[in-house]
Amino acid sequence: MAPKKQCTNGFMVFTFEWKAKYGKQISLRDATAEAGKIWANMNMEERSPYNEKAKEEKVKMRKGGDKLTCVGTSISQMDRQKLELEQKEKQIKRIIEQTVRNSEKDGELEHKAYYFITVNYFTKILKGNVYIPAELSVCEYSLKQGVSRIFHTLINPGTNVYGHQYEAQYHSETTHNLPLPPKALGDENLGTIYNEVLRFLGDTDEYPPLYTARENIHIVVSVLDFLKSDIRASNKTLNIYPIQYLFYVMKESTCEQGELEKPKSFHITDAYFERDYFEYQSGIACQFHEDKDKSKYCTQSIITRWGYMFSDYMCRDIAIPLILGRHVPQNTNLEAIITPARANCSETNSLVSLATSSNYSYKVVADSKLCYDDNETTVSSSNDTKTSYKNDFPALGSRKKIPTPAGQRSRSSSSRRDYEEEYYAVLSEDVTPELNPWATRSLRPESPQLADSCFIVNSNRSRDQDNDADRPIYIFGRGRQLPNINEFNANTTARGPGRLP
Repeated sequence: MAPKKQCTNGFMVFTFEWKAKYGKQISLRDATAEAGKIWANMNMEERSPYNEKAKEEKVKMRKGGDKLTCVGTSISQMDRQKLELEQKEKQIKRIIEQTVRNSEKDGELEHKAYYFITVNYFTKILKGNVYIPAELSVCEYSLKQGVSRIFHTLINPGTNVYGHQYEAQYHSETTHNLPLPPKALGDENLGTIYNEVLRFLGDTDEYPPLYTARENIHIVVSVLDFLKSDIRASNKTLNIYPIQYLFYVMKESTCEQGELEKPKSFHITDAYFERDYFEYQSGIACQFHEDKDKSKYCTQSIITRWGYMFSDYMCRDIAIPLILGRHVPQNTNLEAIITPARANCSETNSLVSLATSSNYSYKVVADSKLCYDDNETTVSSSNDTKTSYKNDFPALGSRKKIPTPAGQRSRSSSSRRDYEEEYYAVLSEDVTPELNPWATRSLRPESPQLADSCFIVNSNRSRDQDNDADRPIYIFGRGRQLPNINEFNANTTARGPGRLP
């Protein structure tokens, strides 16, 4: 439970004030004893200021005071910190929106340069939430030039991670696999690394903001503060903003400029960004991680993949030509990504996509033959002279029934010969029913029967279930199958699995 607030009096107010001035190194009990001796020699005029302060505190307590959490933290203070954090996030979003919108108004949307940053660390020190840096990478990106410049370095913090050896070793083995201090790789001059980052951004008084993953902002800030703590480092402060919101705002701008539909919300762009399509791309990490087969966790690979995702998601919106190694990986086949339109293809012709197992082709519909696997059908144009069906379909249910052979309407034959005669008698009839749209629902025509087939069956899709009531029940199933005829013993009448009664 949270500690209860004790009522204060003039003497306690004087005791705390005396202890803050003269007794910082002694306990509260000793300070109370020493202050009591002084308090006893004070008159009423000297005590009155402390008594007034005690009364004011009592009045505040009667009015309610601040409510506390179960650990003694003021709820009002927590709400105030939460409000400040929300206002800071809104301000950062406004800055990102203003930056992108201004570049769009000036016609520099595709030329505007942005800087991406990410880091790797050895471990986190609980006291002060300090992250010990291990690797750092920064890149310059624009829609027109892609990933044009990269700054990458390994960092040797020069200090042993006492008390955090296991956490550091486990984190290294599961991620970047860099050796731990004091055997760490890279530059030991932390101030020089920070100054090189500033020079990479430009020798100006106002440095551009850096963008990183939203969940890693506090890590990047801690690493930069760790580097800046060196006496040789510059005192310039860098702003770190979330790259996911930049991804969303830039996508809105490219869609607006390309007259395309904008994403409904930032959740759509965040989901696309988190997929990381180039996660296992080789050849974009540093040499150390390429040799260790840990390119996925290399900071140089991460920022390069971010640039690839920006290009893959936005360059096509405003027709920016892709550059190998900058917009897409070096081994990408650009001809497979962008296929030019055919010169003989007219916008007035109707196109049908014909999908195969490996590619897609398009043909004009008029007077062409559309093949589906091993079947084929002919599609005629409107000016064709061949006979075509009219659009005068009858009402549903008004079909012409197929007449049943005489003597076989209500009789259930008992011999195999009667069943065979009944089956072939129906097939031999030349009955052409009326055209029914429900009988031709399948767009895939029947496969042609082989010439040397034992049974030649003319498929008639216009049959209805009205005639099925007069058929023996053994004919039903997945389609109307032929009776099970044994060529070697046609007189067999024994029952068993797969045999007819």
